[in-house]
Amino acid sequence: MPRKPFWYLSNIYGWLVLVMSIVTAILIRQYWVILLGVIGYLLALLLDLIGGGSLGRTGAVRLARAEQDNRELLAEQARLLGALHEKEQGKEPVREATPLQDESRRH
Repeated sequence: MPRKPFWYLSNIYGWLVLVMSIVTAILIRQYWVILLGVIGYLLALLLDLIGGGSLGRTGAVRLARAEQDNRELLAEQARLLGALHEKEQGKEPVREATPLQDESRRH
C-alpha cells in the first residue's frame, strides 16, 4: 500500500477552520484567535483519523469489512446471551427453522 506522507495537508475541513480563524483574527484584531484555528485544525485531523479518512481506498474497505464483522459478532453474541437467559428462566428457547429443516418437513 503506497504511503501518503503529507495526508494531513489535504484535509479540507482543517484548512477551512484555520482560514476562518485567521480571517476572524484579522477582523477583530485579536491575533490569539489563530491559536483556536490551529486547535480546530488538529481536531479536524483527529476526527479524520478516527473516521478512517487517511487510510486510502483499500484501508477504508478493510475498515468497513471489520466494522461489518464486528456488527455480526455483536448480533450473534446478543442472540446467544438471549438463549442463555431464556434457558436460565426455565423456558426452552425458540428455535428458528433453517431452510434445510423446512424442506425436510414438506416431504
